[in-house]
Amino acid sequence: MKKNTEQKNWLEWTVTIISGILVTFVLGFLIFKMVNEEKTPPDIVVQIGSVSHKDGGFAVPITAFNKGTETAQNVMIEVSNGTSDHEKAEISFQYLPRNSSVNGWVIFSEKPLPDSLKSRIVGYSVP
Repeated sequence: MKKNTEQKNWLEWTVTIISGILVTFVLGFLIFKMVNEEKTPPDIVVQIGSVSHKDGGFAVPITAFNKGTETAQNVMIEVSNGTSDHEKAEISFQYLPRNSSVNGWVIFSEKPLPDSLKSRIVGYSVP
């Protein structure tokens, strides 16, 4: 009985070696980042967009950035309009991953002036 063994040519060996090296470097880099990454609490920054008229009210886009390395959950943001007796709107985001952003809208009944809008983080939790 004769065994049928195929020999790999130089191209197959080259691709195999390069793939192995790349996988090793990627795994090494990920382990290095995991071990040496400094843990920082969520650092949430809110950016307020321009006002637009929608559905009988005035919508304002909100972008929340988490610049920390830990995830924030149940993020509650309050946006107040200083022009109409301090009308307030609240928005919550269930999940804000580390080093990422999330978008949403708040609605006001009266048109806010862009300079009068103020935002503040009411609270969040860390899992």
